[in-house]
Amino acid sequence: MAENFGEANWDKNPIKRESALKISPKEFIFRYLRYLPLVVLGVAIAFVTAYLKIRYATPLYHAQATMLVQDEQSGGGANKDPRFQELFMGGPSGNLSNEIAILRSSPVITRVVLDMDLQTRYYNLGKIRSSLCYPVAPFKLNIIQLANPAAGLEFQVNALNDDQFVLVKDGPKFEFDKEFTVGGNRVSLIRNRNIPMKTYPLPNFLVSYMPAGYVAGDLMGGIGIAIPADGTTILTLSFEGESPELGVSVINKLMAVYDTLKIEDKNRISDNTLHFIDQQLDALKGQLGNVESKTKGFVVENNAYDITDQSRIYMGNIEEINRKQADLQVKVAVLDMLLKYVDDPKTAGKIVPSILGIEEPVVSQTVSEYNRLELQRESNLKTTKPDNPLIKNLDVALEKTKSDLIQALKNVRSSYEIALSSTRQQVESNQNLLKTVPGKSMQLINIQRQQKILEDLYSFLLMKRLETAIASASTISNSKVVEPAAASYVPISPNKKSIYTFDLLIGLIIPLGVVALIEVLRDKVNSRADVEKRTQTPILGEVGHSEGTQTLVVSRNSRRFVAEQFRIIRSNLQYVLGKNERPVIMVTSSFSGEGKSFISTNIGAVMALTGKKTVIMEYDIRKPKIVAGLEMKRKMGITNYIIGKAKFEDLLLPVQDIDNLFVIPCGPIPPNPAELLLDSRLDELMMEVRKHFEVVIMDTAPIGLVSDAANLGKYADCTLYIVRQGHTFRRQVHMIEELYTQKKLPNISILLNDVKADGGYYGGYGYYGGYGYYGSAKSGYFEEGGGKRKGWFSRILRGKK
Repeated sequence: MAENFGEANWDKNPIKRESALKISPKEFIFRYLRYLPLVVLGVAIAFVTAYLKIRYATPLYHAQATMLVQDEQSGGGANKDPRFQELFMGGPSGNLSNEIAILRSSPVITRVVLDMDLQTRYYNLGKIRSSLCYPVAPFKLNIIQLANPAAGLEFQVNALNDDQFVLVKDGPKFEFDKEFTVGGNRVSLIRNRNIPMKTYPLPNFLVSYMPAGYVAGDLMGGIGIAIPADGTTILTLSFEGESPELGVSVINKLMAVYDTLKIEDKNRISDNTLHFIDQQLDALKGQLGNVESKTKGFVVENNAYDITDQSRIYMGNIEEINRKQADLQVKVAVLDMLLKYVDDPKTAGKIVPSILGIEEPVVSQTVSEYNRLELQRESNLKTTKPDNPLIKNLDVALEKTKSDLIQALKNVRSSYEIALSSTRQQVESNQNLLKTVPGKSMQLINIQRQQKILEDLYSFLLMKRLETAIASASTISNSKVVEPAAASYVPISPNKKSIYTFDLLIGLIIPLGVVALIEVLRDKVNSRADVEKRTQTPILGEVGHSEGTQTLVVSRNSRRFVAEQFRIIRSNLQYVLGKNERPVIMVTSSFSGEGKSFISTNIGAVMALTGKKTVIMEYDIRKPKIVAGLEMKRKMGITNYIIGKAKFEDLLLPVQDIDNLFVIPCGPIPPNPAELLLDSRLDELMMEVRKHFEVVIMDTAPIGLVSDAANLGKYADCTLYIVRQGHTFRRQVHMIEELYTQKKLPNISILLNDVKADGGYYGGYGYYGGYGYYGSAKSGYFEEGGGKRKGWFSRILRGKK
């Protein structure tokens, strides 16, 4: 059997050592195979978690539409005067960022909520999650009177049949279509007979009514607006919600509300402009009537029907100057009307009309800014109160802009007055040349000039009124729906692939992380490879875990697996001891509890079974265990012999049932064990032992704790260094390497103890030759050991196989 192992002194063959340090795929699989149930459990939990998450999560659907925002002047195409359109119609359309802000603004979303009646929502309650009833519900909430409109209303409805329901289990019954009171609110539920209650899995519903502002805020979170590409005026509108129909309806309604608001703003500006022009036309009608009556009366009274030829040359110059003067006076009149309109308290909060042909950039810009602020204030007042800080800030800005506008109008009027003063001087110069012209003719000309100014102004206002009316009648929005809203009926959330992938990945990472952490934190020898990686010391063999409580497991008729392992060790010792016919074998370890006494006892027994007279010397005089383990009575021992209180024949204790096996106990534990083992009487004792026995087993104290083994090494032919799986620290293997390389102990070899086997693979040592799975008691080669095997989870936590 020993030939299956080869020579134990592996340090003579570096090729074998290099291969031993490598972990074969088979060894890797069997080393970590015990963790497979933990990984499978983690994956199973992750799979169940992902399934439950997908099964009971509220699905979200995506709806999308595209809209073109035209970058053009609003108000229709009838008006071709850009200055008039800028002053009257609010200027050209803004950029896309402004339009996105308008679309996402609270007033717009609130109007969508009101138009769609989204303040009331109905949910069908399931055992775990609820489903939104949209676009139809089995009934409709009719609010008669709310106790607190700002607080909203929410209650549960449990339908008993198509006609009755209860609000709480075993509560009073109510009928559909009839008034009832809930939470101090008077309401009724109008039954939709087209939808039977049996359509729903459970006839339990949640009715929720919330204020429009609250619903708008909630709706805003699901609306997305983006610019798909640079250089375009197209907007992409999207909505994510728990109902695809709701998403389609919200986006379509949002685009419709946006169009409506734009048209309403333009029509409101047109209405204010028409109202202003009508007021001015009414005033001019009276002024023209007075001037015409004055002209007629003057001509009749003064007989001034003809103008002499003498004044024609001078009058030509005067007419040219008067033409310029009339134009300036028209502009001054327009400025006076605007100043009166702006400064009039009755026009506060109204749009400032056009300056009607006054080509002054400062005035135009100020009027446009004032109209923009006024529209913004009016829009915000729909959803906020006048004492809101935003409204107050707008009031301050309007007051300042109004002051700037009045000052600009006055400055322009002053410049026109200067120009008029210049024309008057020119007129006076020409009038001096008309001294020969009768005074009556001059008075008639002045009256006619006034009449001409009023007629021109009246004609101008009539033309602008017609243009404004045409523009108002043809008002269209500056937006156009490119792609109506469409929704996918495949939910975007939960994403099955992503959830399963993520959860299964977590289900693998966590157990593998636990396994890696266990391996990293494990600081004790766990396999043969752990020893081979840290020392060149040859490994003599392995001893498996003994399930029983008996120390002596080797007997003549024993076929247990552990007993066969000791027989293998006996064979391997032949390569260590060579031709030594009377070997002395020293057994030591790093510290207590690694199984020295167990190994010493059974190696002595396996040696005695070959017919060799064998003795086990209990040299661990500090903590002796050999005699106690064999359940023998103590008598005089080594310490008695050293101090001269006993003879050699008095020390021998025969072991029952094992022929040729004896034990020399340690005797009483001395106060100075280290010094006692240096006594010269010990040499005499070892001579007697060698004389009477063929094999000597020295069970010594742990060399990692005391120096006893080092002192006794001079008597030994070889040293068995016990390393116990799961007990000996890995760092202590380096001490074995030091002892081996520096030859501090004679002919040292390692013996692995308490190796746990699983499925036939034995502690990293591999398959035992031609015996197949050597660790299985069911193979028929061995007797089964006692004891109950621990579960896989306990073995994982304990780092065992």
